[in-house]
Amino acid sequence: MTQLSHFFSWLFLPLLMPLYALLIVMFVPSNPVDMSEISPYVLPLHLKWVLWTVFLIFCFIAPGLSFYGLYRFKIITTLDMESRLERRIPLFIMLGYNLILIWFIYQSDPRGILPNVFMQLPLAGLLVTALFTVITSWIKISMHAGGCGIFTGFLFAFYQQQHDPSLAIMSIAFLISGLVIGSRWFLKKHTLLELALGFVIAFLIASQVQ
Repeated sequence: MTQLSHFFSWLFLPLLMPLYALLIVMFVPSNPVDMSEISPYVLPLHLKWVLWTVFLIFCFIAPGLSFYGLYRFKIITTLDMESRLERRIPLFIMLGYNLILIWFIYQSDPRGILPNVFMQLPLAGLLVTALFTVITSWIKISMHAGGCGIFTGFLFAFYQQQHDPSLAIMSIAFLISGLVIGSRWFLKKHTLLELALGFVIAFLIASQVQ
């Protein structure tokens, strides 16, 4: 059970959750209620992968390398960032990359032709990270739970705007969230309060960003 919990923790790292969410909205058929809105599903394949690669760089590769640098220079003691106080600098780094991603998307699409999801997702990440940075001054709020909250809340908001909301995908999203939250609790990385608070805050923010 311990190995399985570690597996879920690494498979569903907070930095990876936006990438999983994008894969779903880009490759699962969808039909927006608002006919003026372009579905991510109908974008040209090469454009999908270009956009996904941009998110891969700013959501995972750049932050991951930055965190590894912090670890190598002993600014943080573990890559898991188990100390509450050690999380402040990584959270500020995530804030910075979110801002850069938002700026990059805006500069690349000044007329707003791309589907809104490509701006909504990093904006949700920015707001969640900013709030988590403040909350971390008092409790070690779970970033894993926050990542699951963004993932699930984003998909919930997306499918609220579709003619054919996928109950299967939403069920899987909540199942993944439950597995990750349960794994972090089993590994004694967080209390139930830290996990629940992280998920609920992130879910509410991600589901409301339009």
